[in-house]
Amino acid sequence: MVEILLLAAVAIFIFARLFSTIGKQKGAPPPAFRRDEQAEQRPQPVHVVRNPDEVDEEDDSISGIGQISRIDPSFNQREFLQGARGAYEMIVKAFADGDRSSLKNLLNDDIYQDYDSALKQREESGEEPLELMRLKNAAIESGDVRGSMAEVTVLFEAELTNGDRISDTKELWTFERDTKSRNPNWKLSDVSAA
Repeated sequence: MVEILLLAAVAIFIFARLFSTIGKQKGAPPPAFRRDEQAEQRPQPVHVVRNPDEVDEEDDSISGIGQISRIDPSFNQREFLQGARGAYEMIVKAFADGDRSSLKNLLNDDIYQDYDSALKQREESGEEPLELMRLKNAAIESGDVRGSMAEVTVLFEAELTNGDRISDTKELWTFERDTKSRNPNWKLSDVSAA
């Protein structure tokens, strides 16, 4: 009986010490309790969105995305990513078909000139166009605001085919939209290899 009481006393002592150590808050307070200036000084984590179903509409942790949401309350990450996937497919198809009129509606003027030059070279050489086999993944990489111009960069991973040859591609596509414009459509403004 004395042994049981002694073991119980030791157990209570150990639990009390554990609780006093674990129960103490260490480090910085949770983000919700930080003052705004403290939160702005810390680097914002980058959350890569892999597909539209994973997007949390309230998540503005992607660099610049929160800023876009503040100046354009209609901006929605899930809808944007779905639209970007659709735009990717339309642009690749229009380029393969040589459909300049569709490209003109989907690209800004600078990148349209690049696509038009590439189409002219392909038409002169008789080269077979690359066609989309499968869009494997689309992920928002970053966002930015310059004046009233919002930009969102998306990483696309796809399989393209050129006749019998299949190739994997990874590209960063940047879409832009003037937030002061009534036109809700985003246009492709830059493409680079990832």
